[in-house]
Formats: sequence, C-alpha cells, structure tokens
Amino acid sequence: MSNNQSPHFPLKLNLNSHNHLALRLGYPIDTIEYFKKNKNSNVKELILNQIKNGKLKERVVYNPSPQYKKLLRAINSKLLRRSVLPEGVLGGVIGKCIDDLVKVHCNQEAVLSMDLKKFFPSIKSGRVVKFFRSAGCSPDISGILTDLVTLKDSLPQGFPTSPMLANLIAYGLDIQHIMQGRKYNLRRTRWIDDIVFSGRSKDLAINAKLLLGAIKPHGFQLNNKKTEYKVRSNNPIVVGLDVSCKIPHVPIVAIAKVREILYDCKYSGVKSVQVAYESDSFGRKKDLKSSLKGRIQYIARYNKAEGEELVEIFNSIDY
Repeated sequence: MSNNQSPHFPLKLNLNSHNHLALRLGYPIDTIEYFKKNKNSNVKELILNQIKNGKLKERVVYNPSPQYKKLLRAINSKLLRRSVLPEGVLGGVIGKCIDDLVKVHCNQEAVLSMDLKKFFPSIKSGRVVKFFRSAGCSPDISGILTDLVTLKDSLPQGFPTSPMLANLIAYGLDIQHIMQGRKYNLRRTRWIDDIVFSGRSKDLAINAKLLLGAIKPHGFQLNNKKTEYKVRSNNPIVVGLDVSCKIPHVPIVAIAKVREILYDCKYSGVKSVQVAYESDSFGRKKDLKSSLKGRIQYIARYNKAEGEELVEIFNSIDY
C-alpha cells in the first residue's frame, strides 16, 4: 500500500459514463447492457457434493457462459486488479499459493485459525454498490458493475470477480487486523475466508478476543465451529498442513489413511476398493489409481520419506 493511499479506498476507478466504462473494459456498451439484462440465462447453477467427516455437504457454484466469463475477467483484470491489497491477503491473488500462507505460521508458539461464515453469500449487492461508489464510480456505473458481478443479491461462488471483490470489501477488516497484529507482535494472513494469526502463545491468548471481535463490525460473521487456538505442541493445522515445525508437513493421520487404502488395494484387490471409494464434487466415482497418485504426490511434496514409502506400495499394486 502506498503512503498516500487512504485505507478506506484500496481502489480508485473514477468511472462516470457508459462510454468511459466501455473504453476501460474494451467492450461495446451494448454488449455490457446485454449481459446486465440477460445475466440469469448466461449462468448455470451447479450443485457440488462433498463428503467431509462422513457427512454429505452440498455446495452451490455458479458457472457463467464463456462469453459472460470473458467480460467478468475483463472487469477483474482491467478494474479490480489495479488495487494494492494489504500484506498477508493471499487468496485470489495472482502468483500466491498455499505455501505462501503456511510458511508464515511455521514453528510459532501458537496459532489462532478462524473462518468467515458463508463469506461470498454474506457480501450483498448493497455492499458492492457502496464499494464501487467509494471507488469513484457514478451511481449509474456502480449499478451496472454491481449487476454484472452479483447474482441473487450477493457475490456468487464461481464468478472470476468474486475473490478479488471480496478481498477489496474485506479491506477494512484486513487493515484493522494487520494493525492489531503489529501492535501485539503477531503474524496474520487471510486466504479468502480463512484467517490465521500466529506468534507467542501469551500474546495470542491475551488478544484473541480482540482479534475475533473485529470481524462482526466489518459486516462478517465468525464460523465458531472452525475457530481454533492451538499451541505448537498440539500440532496446529493450517489449510490441512501441520505447521508445528520449521517447514509444513502433512498430518500423520492423513498419511495413514492413504497407506490404509493402498494396502486394501494390494491385499483385497483394486476392484473391491474402487466400489467403495470416494466420489468427486459432482457425485461421480473418482478413478482410484489417479486419485491415489495425486494424493501421494501431494504428500511427497511436504513429507519426502513418507512419500517415497507410499510410492513404493503404490507401484507394487496390480491395477
């Protein structure tokens, strides 16, 4: 963030006319108006099924048509990504990955993980309009842009514009958290709806209530079920990786699960295991061999010795 940038305005667009919007996006105003008026017919609703901890969960994702998606990507690249996000905001940012998130919190005395409940759906159209107005857009242009990037009165999961817009609308929360982190000597990152603080256990425990309390005033809701405080000796997990050591690693229980499936394949036969194997997000049975191979590659990336062991078992199976 530059020294002269107001913390309340992470982006300045200054768009006041249809012609100006069309010029900036590289689209005729007629095309922009078409997608504004015919948005619903250019979006498919997908129900993704996910089995987590033995429970089936449904997640709704909205998939824009290729032409509509192209326009949304233009909004993302030519308007939204002109912003400079605060340090530690990583999700939805080009060039950032999970490794950038977890390495910040490795080998810290304690970790506080929190989750923002129904993050995208909680950001309603009114907040999006307000953001575009604050970014210097006229009421008319703010309305057009909001109509294009929202669906059913909120930011939709699946639109290419949603992650960056959510980052920009969460700017106030990020700034407050960063200031608190500096004051109390804590590290802080956010990956979309996952917020993680780490540091000395004393500093984190004393100030946890303040950090959690910052969320609601900024229009977000805490998911209490996914809020967790752990000291290093209890192996804190950040986005599925154990960060208790100097480098992140896959938890032992996750490795043991893959090892168990591999031995079932080896001694009971691949066909029998495939019948009961997990499904993908659309409810289709995953290809057992390719799925296991992907899991093992992931494990080997963080746990070299265990990865080599699993590769050896994998190669000994008759597929």
